[in-house]
Amino acid sequence: MTTEDDRYRQSSQFRLWSFSPTSLRELRVKTNDLAKQQISPRFAPDAQPEFLTPAEEALLVQFFTTELIRAAQFCELPTEIRSTAAVFFRRFYITNSVMTYPPTELLKTSLFFGCKAEGYYIRLAKLAEMFPNTTSEQILAGEFLLCQGIRFAFDVRHPFRALEGAILELRRQLPEQEGRVAKAHAMARDILKFSPLLTDAYFHYTPSQIMMAALLMVDKELVDILIPAAQPGDEESQHVTSHAEMRDKIIKTIESCRDMLEKEPPTRMKEYWETPELVKSLKPLRKKLQKCRDTDRADLVALQRARREQATTKVKKPTPPSDGAVFGDAEPRDPKRRKLEAANDLFGPAL
Repeated sequence: MTTEDDRYRQSSQFRLWSFSPTSLRELRVKTNDLAKQQISPRFAPDAQPEFLTPAEEALLVQFFTTELIRAAQFCELPTEIRSTAAVFFRRFYITNSVMTYPPTELLKTSLFFGCKAEGYYIRLAKLAEMFPNTTSEQILAGEFLLCQGIRFAFDVRHPFRALEGAILELRRQLPEQEGRVAKAHAMARDILKFSPLLTDAYFHYTPSQIMMAALLMVDKELVDILIPAAQPGDEESQHVTSHAEMRDKIIKTIESCRDMLEKEPPTRMKEYWETPELVKSLKPLRKKLQKCRDTDRADLVALQRARREQATTKVKKPTPPSDGAVFGDAEPRDPKRRKLEAANDLFGPAL
């Protein structure tokens, strides 16, 4: 019987978008280097701009992720759609640089495509009206580009369903502590709405591990109830030892995930990311981005139109000449047609 773990390992989230910290860091450095190589020829040799570093790119991606979350809240989009859009956005900028494609435009495209991926209907024109100086064409311009960037992996596994299952189990085991469980439920859900989206948790951990890490931040004893230690009793000592080793391994993984989530608690949204001081401190970085970005790909609408024109004006391959043209017989050789024409003759073929 296939286990839940086996099913997750077959998902595109695990196969395509799960990395070790080292490999993810190397991939971002490679993306940054490739962007520099592509953009450098567009400037004169003696007028090369100062390019963004991988760390600066990561900071900008974090900032624009918070902008995406704020935009989703303003548009009153459900939690899962907000999370899916943020994951799409962060996936895209692992293999694409903010110097190559404008994050302000891909942010809106990610929101709209997140609605599509989660089966949530919203009129494109209505969504465009919620953003200043934005048209429907601008939102759609980066859609196929986004799909390519996320490798057409539209399935995003979130930790929200795992949290609901854990809360049901806690309510069953602790019926007299409903208030405590409800409080932990609300606090953990607030964490899951924000912290994993601002960190690399989705790239390193499974949804259930992220959920357990959020609960660990809220109430450690509840995690101990969900992942109990083995009781010696009458069981074999070897089984107890293996269970303890497995539990220690799971707890260490959850604790490392918790440490990552604690870097971006939900309170940081208002206390840090929305403060005027941060916006002011990011101005030099955004100006630096404007100077070193790829000007040929900054306008996604123009880029899409150019690609469409290129596709429509593509030169067709010449058709190979027929045998008649090669050997001097201009009439088509079709014996089957001649037989049918002869069969239609009232008096039959000539004697």
